[in-house]
Amino acid sequence: MRHIFIINPVAGKGRSQSEIASNINSLLQNKEIQYEIYYTRYKGDAKSFVDSKCTDKSPVVFYACGGDGTLHEVINAAVSYSHASVGVIPCGSGNDFVKNFNNHYLFGDIAAQVSGETVKLDMIKAQNEYAASVCNIGFDADAAFNMHKFKKIPFITGSGCYILSVLYCLLKKLGKKLKVVLDDDYTFEGTFLLGVAANGHSYGGGYKCAPKALINDGVIDVCFVNKMSRFKILGLIGSYKNGTHLENEKLKDYITYKKCKTVKIISQESINLCVDGENYVFEEIDFEIVPESLNFRLPKGVTVQGSKPQKAQ
Repeated sequence: MRHIFIINPVAGKGRSQSEIASNINSLLQNKEIQYEIYYTRYKGDAKSFVDSKCTDKSPVVFYACGGDGTLHEVINAAVSYSHASVGVIPCGSGNDFVKNFNNHYLFGDIAAQVSGETVKLDMIKAQNEYAASVCNIGFDADAAFNMHKFKKIPFITGSGCYILSVLYCLLKKLGKKLKVVLDDDYTFEGTFLLGVAANGHSYGGGYKCAPKALINDGVIDVCFVNKMSRFKILGLIGSYKNGTHLENEKLKDYITYKKCKTVKIISQESINLCVDGENYVFEEIDFEIVPESLNFRLPKGVTVQGSKPQKAQ
């Protein structure tokens, strides 16, 4: 088994990457473990690097050492290779994917990583991209598009950047006119503040948009929030962050929450889309769940929230 650590040197403002490399070397360099450390140089480099390493057909684990964006690149390359697995050592500004696991602090433990096992997890396919966590549109996608304006402010964390971006977007026009089709047989439409097609339950640095979502249950969790006043949005944010918005009586008339296998979203204009934090623009898009499509490295001592996943062969 080859262990390849892909480090994004700018993720999370570069706070912990050198420490991760030092820990990897101190633990593995004197052991009979084949490993390599690679530093990405530009956006898209992780994907190209994974493709180049997969020409060797021996089993390999690629550890994404960065944020959700680094993980997204690694996953979208590795998914094409049956002999490749993906792990994550979180050091970005969001790190939402690991929140779908129990004892997720162990993702930072190199020894737990290399002694772990590979399991099968679901992913969402959005056109030609795969998402492990959340695809989102509307107000929160606009906030994600503008997060870069705040990421370089000292002492501001991922969730802090998101909050600042949310406040920034509150000053702009709110609401997207959309038609949404689930499993080709259930349709709803209207003007929506935001909407998500979720595999995992969190995004945006800890906002629990889909509190019922599990990453191995074979379905997409869909949550759409109708347009509301700016004053009511301020009341939504707290519930939306801690995942209690589905139980909030004041919000029940504004929220549509469903589980499905496929989602089609049709807009009357081009709107922003985030796929695991990566930004795109579309007018019509399809999502589908792809069960057990991700070979994922589960560190020793970590378990998946919900039912036990199938081990990869």
